[in-house]
Amino acid sequence: MTLTFLGQRYQATTTEVAHIPTTQTGKYRGANVTFSAGQMTASSHRQLTYRGVAYRH
Repeated sequence: MTLTFLGQRYQATTTEVAHIPTTQTGKYRGANVTFSAGQMTASSHRQLTYRGVAYRH
């Protein structure tokens, strides 16, 4: 997906997040809920720029 910010076009990148079930439970507004933990998948280092200056994350 192509996005625009301050007149500059760029390709949007998405981050994959894996949901890992846990044994934790609780109540929210009277309803029983089960919690899951999120874990980001490994991603390669991207070349980022800020105001024309390149850096690595």
